[in-house]
Formats: sequence, C-alpha cells, structure tokens
Amino acid sequence: MGKDNKEIEIKFKVSGISRLREKLGKLGAKNLGRVFERTIRFDTPEKDLEKSNKYVRVRTGFKNVITFKQKLAGDTKFKVRREIEFKIEDPEKMGEILEGLGFTKKLIMEKYREKWQLPKVEVVIDELPFGNFMEIEAGEKEITETAEKLGLKLSEGLTQSYWELNRNLGSGENILFKRS
Repeated sequence: MGKDNKEIEIKFKVSGISRLREKLGKLGAKNLGRVFERTIRFDTPEKDLEKSNKYVRVRTGFKNVITFKQKLAGDTKFKVRREIEFKIEDPEKMGEILEGLGFTKKLIMEKYREKWQLPKVEVVIDELPFGNFMEIEAGEKEITETAEKLGLKLSEGLTQSYWELNRNLGSGENILFKRS
C-alpha cells in the first residue's frame, strides 16, 4: 500500500497449494508464516456503508488492525480500493467503540492466511471454508509480472471480495470454519 492509500490486487482460485508454495520459493519469495485470521466487518443496521461501497473491519491474525475500505470507480481487471489501516492493541474494545457509535457486527470471516513477500509484491494464500485462493497485491505492472511468473492468466483472476464469492455460493453472510 503506497502513500496514496490505494490497494490494488487480484485473486485466483487455487487447488495445488504445495505446488504454489514451490513456485513462490523458486521466485525467491520469503514465507512470512501462516496464521488464523478473524475479521469482523461493521456496518449500520441499514447497511449504509455497504450501500455506498465502503466498509470498516477489525481483523486479528498477523496483527490486530482496523481498516476502512472504499471501492474506487474504474475497477477493471484488478480490485482497486482506497484503504486506510492501522494497528490496534485491543480488537474487542475497538469493536465495542464501533458498536457504541451505532455500528453493529454484520459479518464475520475466518480463514487461514499464509503470507509471502517478493520485492514490491505481497502474495497471500487463503484457505477458506469454500476453497483456497491466492491474492497478489502490488502495482498493476508487478501484479501482471508475478501472475505470469506463477503461470496464471489475468483473465482468470477474480476481483470480488470473499464476502461476495461466499454470497454467490449461497452460503449466507458469514464465512466460518465449522467447530468440532
């Protein structure tokens, strides 16, 4: 994410995670680890943020953060968002503050996320209850080059959020791993 608070990314549905890790290693990517991430997305009871293509989330995982995202006009083959994010010490208290301001917990997403770093490029492998995905985040040129090196076609890339993909599957609002 640059100084202009613009996030540019594309995701791909993946099946062979082991092969993908191997390819990333051959490219010289550094594995930064794997964590369980939990995201709580807040909105008003009337879903005012969603209606205006904005959202606020609190996430735990690699770090505890609060994030504001806004869809930018002109999205094409990449998902482009305005993003403002910063670390927070206590995600539960941040949630209480947002609820005190009139936001209600609307959506919860759980996933396992593995991060890889290349120069100017972040690649993540996400394991969700409805499938495995890889996201490439960088500038458009770097995304295109990285996808090519990984043998991926941009035409097969996805720009929908995980929330949208989950809804399209008819799986409801939340994205949760089943607890035994």
